Amino acid sequence: MAELPTELLILLPLALAAGVDLYLTLLVLGAAPTTPWWSGPLPGALADLDSLGVLIMVGSFYLLEFIAERTPPVALAWNTFHAVIRPVAGILLGLLLLDGQPTAVHAGGALLAGAVASLAHAARSGRAIIRWLDSASARQGLLVSLFEDALVLGTITLALDRPLWALYGSLAALLLVSLGAASDVRAFFFAVRLAIDLLFESLGQHRWRGSEELPAWVREALEGDILAPGGGLRGSPVGAHGLPGAPRFATGWIVIRGGSPVFVFRWRSALGSIDLGSLRADDVVEASLFRRVKLQTAAGTASYIFFGLSGPSREALRAEFLVG
Repeated sequence: MAELPTELLILLPLALAAGVDLYLTLLVLGAAPTTPWWSGPLPGALADLDSLGVLIMVGSFYLLEFIAERTPPVALAWNTFHAVIRPVAGILLGLLLLDGQPTAVHAGGALLAGAVASLAHAARSGRAIIRWLDSASARQGLLVSLFEDALVLGTITLALDRPLWALYGSLAALLLVSLGAASDVRAFFFAVRLAIDLLFESLGQHRWRGSEELPAWVREALEGDILAPGGGLRGSPVGAHGLPGAPRFATGWIVIRGGSPVFVFRWRSALGSIDLGSLRADDVVEASLFRRVKLQTAAGTASYIFFGLSGPSREALRAEFLVG
């Protein structure tokens, strides 16, 4: 593998760095030739980034992103927009890096870079959203941002100085990211749906949805439940984090069926349901984009259910979850 061209060795590390922090990646690559730590030419056509105009532009976007991510709703809008920008930027970065390589390598490598950048962005954004949904902590968000910046700087430095090490490190990082990517992506798209709920909140009242509005797969999951007589069901679409028996972050429906609420979800082409009767609800909190019910197991482990603003009101949720 050490015989591979440097451009191929550092493709994954740079794509991964761009997915985590695109503008810092471009800024560091563009500024690298002007520093005393890097004297040689940048691989491929990356030297095109070494211009004052490009550096000012990406530096400005880096500052904008840093500021935007201090406010969760603004960060959500920014990261939603960059769900399109990141893969395109990854492809363009790959095209610059692999300039001069055979056509198949040039095109295939650029597409791979776009896919890696997209995956890294989705995982990073999803984990940020989970932190926000659970507990909006500005200090924690700032520390995570600084850690991500340090990670990007380290990855780029390693890629320029020790390309093979950078490749091994990026492969290990991608393996770790892929293990939780599904939950992170679900969290990201659930947060986008919360934002849409906010836009249409004034067009309808806060309420549970009747049995005729439940998706067919939800009714199918509860078909054999004797506590769920046909027309008596009501429910609401939700997200759940840390719920025992479900993925780390899952989307589904909370259904009221005559007894305790049940969480119904789909996972790996199968239907699942979790009775919430054994969990104790502490409180219902209303935030800018969601209503959150905090649940605790007998062992004291916390789980969270998130309702959109178009769902049942805080009072309705308190009445359902905090009875007794």
